[in-house]
Amino acid sequence: MKRLLTAMTLFLLVTSVFTSCKKEEAFTDDMVLESFSFEPSSNEGLTKTINATVEGKTIYIRVPNAVDIKAAVPSFRLNYDKFVAFIGNQVVESGVTVIDLSAPTTIRFSAESSLSEYNLVGLQSASILSFGFYAEDNPGVLFRDYSAKITKLDISVELPVDADITELVARYTTSDGATVKFNGAAFVSKQTKVDYSIPVKLNLSDSEMSEEEIFTVTVGRLTAPVWSEVVLADFLTVNSAASWIEINPLTNQPYFMIQRSGSADLDRKAVIGKYDPETKTWVPVGAETGFSPTRVDAISMDFASNGDLYAAYKDYEVTGKEQYGSVMKYSNGYWSFVGEQQASFNRVNYMVIKVDKNNIPYIGYIFARAAAPYPNRGTYVESFSNSAWTGTTLNPSTTGFWSKLVKGRDGVLYYLTMDLTSGSGVRKPSVYKQVNGGWSLVGQMNVGPSTSNSGNLNIDLDASEDGQLYLTYQSNSPSYATYVMHWDGTSWKQLGDGFAQTTNSSANRDNVAIKIHPDGRIFLAYGDANNGIKVTTFNETTGNWNPATQLTPLNGQKYEMRISDEGVVYLATVIDSKPVLFKYDIPGQ
Repeated sequence: MKRLLTAMTLFLLVTSVFTSCKKEEAFTDDMVLESFSFEPSSNEGLTKTINATVEGKTIYIRVPNAVDIKAAVPSFRLNYDKFVAFIGNQVVESGVTVIDLSAPTTIRFSAESSLSEYNLVGLQSASILSFGFYAEDNPGVLFRDYSAKITKLDISVELPVDADITELVARYTTSDGATVKFNGAAFVSKQTKVDYSIPVKLNLSDSEMSEEEIFTVTVGRLTAPVWSEVVLADFLTVNSAASWIEINPLTNQPYFMIQRSGSADLDRKAVIGKYDPETKTWVPVGAETGFSPTRVDAISMDFASNGDLYAAYKDYEVTGKEQYGSVMKYSNGYWSFVGEQQASFNRVNYMVIKVDKNNIPYIGYIFARAAAPYPNRGTYVESFSNSAWTGTTLNPSTTGFWSKLVKGRDGVLYYLTMDLTSGSGVRKPSVYKQVNGGWSLVGQMNVGPSTSNSGNLNIDLDASEDGQLYLTYQSNSPSYATYVMHWDGTSWKQLGDGFAQTTNSSANRDNVAIKIHPDGRIFLAYGDANNGIKVTTFNETTGNWNPATQLTPLNGQKYEMRISDEGVVYLATVIDSKPVLFKYDIPGQ
């Protein structure tokens, strides 16, 4: 009721003022501004009165960080009891009306027969303009950049629930001339480590402030990461025999590759889609129906460090070299062959492409038939340089049941084979490391626990940044089980317990994948005929694997796992002839 009466009084006063002005058309400039201020009662967060300085017809008022400069509420008093104040066409009521002082403005005071104008200038106090925690400043702790929300004197930022916040380095900017201190010492952007497990007080000042202002930094926690199925575009969900996942090193965004299946060769091409975070959609890299000329098998792709995309596949185009390997590169919106089409030395099985530190593409595979002087199932690696593909076998593992080329977190290439050189009765993995352009056996041939006599097909491996290796494979004799072996630089040892599993056919032979998270955690995906797809991590404290998370009770084939530098885990597979992509990330990211 009181506010209504005040509004009516203002209306009558305005009417009276302007009616009188209109009649007499004469004004005197005798209105004197006696005070202009910000009061705590009208500006939430303010702890004391802020008085303006009036110089002639100009009002200067310091706007502290406790007051939103775009939503300040001034209080003022004049030498008239009854008057009306205006900014533009807006009536300004003392202690009530919110005004914007982010730019100089004019305030008019009117009373009967009197009109005075003052220039009004809000002087923003020195402030912290931006604040955040960046991956570059906190290696091994954060894998993304996290910007804070600054509201007056409150700085809030949410970080992953598993991030150690006891020694974080903040990055911030301030207005010119401002200095920031923590506990009396200089608080240096990108350098000072602070424990943010409790709110942190930062003292800010500059040469024009009469006293310091205290900003409070509060670190909250984001929702814990969870596994979820990624929604793929229609062109990536057609019937397929295989899928592949890679992360663009420049954007940290996923690229998804599928091997379409169908009755005609033209229905069995290779297709790649990339995720666009702006539109939150999958975009084809080349034609939606496939970029390869015709039918393919053994698909894979990889990125060079400069973001160039390479794809490889067993090529079935009828040229006289059917089932030889082809490599293509995507550049300026077009796919083109690297060297000639079907340029591999021999027909290929289990071919994979990887690009080394020097951006040279390599393909590793097993021969699909003998090629003098090499035997059937011969191991082979080729590289492309000086406009030609050249290769070599992997001595002493000259024959293999299966192979895979991988690139570790150390940036080094590794060739894996289910070694047949010692005979099928002792079929186990052997690992070769790229060293000075050649390939060197890591430890001994036939890596695996003594309880495993014969390995199945798939093998996977990742290398830590210091060169430690983690190898996983499925054993089928004397019983079905998944094992992980660890190379510590000196010897191979089993890591944790093996995982007993069941199988109903060779379709379950490709169900392993292993990768190392940027924070050092080891992620292992495995599956069998009865338990669907599971993912676990290794527990360094217990020396064994944590309880697994089941992503789906359905069976998947041909797992491929990748982890981005931002810590997002992806697992690609095929379930019931449909490509599927799972993601482990903080919801909403």
